[in-house]
Amino acid sequence: MIPIEIHKKIKDLREELNQANHEYYLKENSSLTDFEYDKKFKELLTLENEYPDSIVEESPTQRIGSNPAIEFNTVEHNIPMLSLSNVFDLNELKDWISKTSKTAAKDIFPLVCELKIDGLAVSVKFQNNLLNQASTRGNGTIGEDITNNVKTIRSIPLKINDSKNIEARGEIYFPISKFNQYNESREFEGLNSYSNPRNASSGSVRQLDPNETSKRPINIFFYNLFDDQGKEMVNSHYKSLEILENLGLRIEKNSKQVHNFEDLENYILFWSKNRAKLDYGTDGIVIKIDDINIQKNLGTTGRNPKWATSYKFPPEIVETKLNKINFNVGRTGVLTPWAELEPVIINGVKISRATLHNRDEIERKDIRENDLVELQRAGEVIPQIIKVSNKNLRNNESKKFEFPDFCPDPCNSKLLADQNEVSVRCINSSCPNKFERLLQYFSSKKCMDIEGLGSKICSILYKEGFINTLDEIYSLEQKRKQLMELEGFGELSVNKLLVNIEDSKNRSFNNLLTAFGIEGVGEEIADLISEKIKSLDILYEKKKNLHNLENLLINIEGIGPIVSNKIIEWLKQEGNIFLIENFINLGIGTQNINVINQSNSLNNKTFVITGRFEDYNRSTLENMIKSNGGKVINRVSSKTDYLLQGENPGTKLSEAINNSIAIISLSDFLHMISKKGRNFS
Repeated sequence: MIPIEIHKKIKDLREELNQANHEYYLKENSSLTDFEYDKKFKELLTLENEYPDSIVEESPTQRIGSNPAIEFNTVEHNIPMLSLSNVFDLNELKDWISKTSKTAAKDIFPLVCELKIDGLAVSVKFQNNLLNQASTRGNGTIGEDITNNVKTIRSIPLKINDSKNIEARGEIYFPISKFNQYNESREFEGLNSYSNPRNASSGSVRQLDPNETSKRPINIFFYNLFDDQGKEMVNSHYKSLEILENLGLRIEKNSKQVHNFEDLENYILFWSKNRAKLDYGTDGIVIKIDDINIQKNLGTTGRNPKWATSYKFPPEIVETKLNKINFNVGRTGVLTPWAELEPVIINGVKISRATLHNRDEIERKDIRENDLVELQRAGEVIPQIIKVSNKNLRNNESKKFEFPDFCPDPCNSKLLADQNEVSVRCINSSCPNKFERLLQYFSSKKCMDIEGLGSKICSILYKEGFINTLDEIYSLEQKRKQLMELEGFGELSVNKLLVNIEDSKNRSFNNLLTAFGIEGVGEEIADLISEKIKSLDILYEKKKNLHNLENLLINIEGIGPIVSNKIIEWLKQEGNIFLIENFINLGIGTQNINVINQSNSLNNKTFVITGRFEDYNRSTLENMIKSNGGKVINRVSSKTDYLLQGENPGTKLSEAINNSIAIISLSDFLHMISKKGRNFS
């Protein structure tokens, strides 16, 4: 029983904190300082922990707390989340208005203008006052369930003051003012930075762990309102924005109802000039017919509503100096050139680097160091050098840029440049420039599946000098004492990591072949190779005659000459041969646990697996399929024969339905492989 005074205290704290959230995120003026808010939040958390029966869904403490998901469940939208048609200038906009008015047989003004937010479209549903479900747009018909992640966004109320069941649609975005700061913190932690705020917002919402989402400074604007049947609640779109705001759902305040083309043009011109002052990305203006009855009569065409369009801002082009051309070395060794620029602001985002894509791109545009170049953000997202500026002046010291022959320091290995490809790559498996990313890939679930050896731990072990080649992972046992001296490495975590490393020695040859990170050799190619070459020691023997080996690889269906050549070039490297020898000495990859067929009942059948299975993990199911002659791939395509569906399937289910792929349950699958009395339990 909760004492009356405690019950009142909890209720008052909850209301005060929710009101502060409302004031801060919607009114932009909170009655509580950050210090006061944190103090009251801690007090409420303490009381709720002491009196757990007092906890309710709308409590601000319940924004975070659900367990990480294995994958996202799917959600079917009541009505499709449509995409918009585009117009790119005022003449095209006039044509759209004229044609739409003709189709509607009436004047379609007034129109509602809204800034098109550059983020992730979502649907948020409230049932009996409470936030009940949130989902991504997905393919427009089926999205992903992100409810627990959306609950962590403090500008979204967990409870609204309306008992009607509603659906509000909006755009989650990442504030520009916090984007660079957030990227710097990721780089400090050894994580990859996001290329733009749009990717950051999408990546933040699609975290499997809501606690991780809660650390991201994402926000939202709502722009559509429906009842629980997917019907509009009023006859004016502009009025629906007012209702959203009255419900405590945040809207973008610069929306405007216009009554003629002159007002529409003025709105467009104003925001074309002033959008850089906003703290969120916008690449255009959404223009909607305000009258809901006209909207209904016009309907949709394909994936686009006839009653709305998007005016796209022309990309902002700026000039800046290209100081230096640098290179990133990817996990597979491919060199990607990038330009180090004099910092410049485009659409409110500070840009100091831009990709140059590849060797051919640099040659085609004749881009050189110290050039004055024209720069834009392609699609308002990716910084892109359009060309060398017409104002550029080159002196006698200006030289045509030449791609290097050797990998950048400290590797300095000879680079492989194939005249038939645009990519230039380093094929030294111990290349320091790519090794950290390769180490992360090697340890990942689809490769050697070493639990506990994630990106952060890989980064620490590499930078501290514990691992410099892939095989050195398996000598960490000898450095147990030194490992426990590292900050954050306790005895328990070190012991668990070493056990998982030892366990990974039992992974199959195709797992190891995938993990080597040879360009073009993913899971599916490794599986195809392991059907013909059963183990690492056999591959080692066959590399003694590279010509015969290349012919063998080329003749494997699904591989071909390009991938075969990349494998052969990789095997020509002395460092890679040394690596193979070390793995053979460790006894890793010297057996293929998947090669002995139990039956041929699944011959030439291709499977995709989705969801969770109570008595079987994914690896076991994959082995069962392969040992009965079948193949497992990661993506649904026209070549897929079956989707094996478990509990809580992901988006692969909708893809299978759209592609008319046969969907089978675990019991269906077990029946398929037990026709000859096979027992896989």
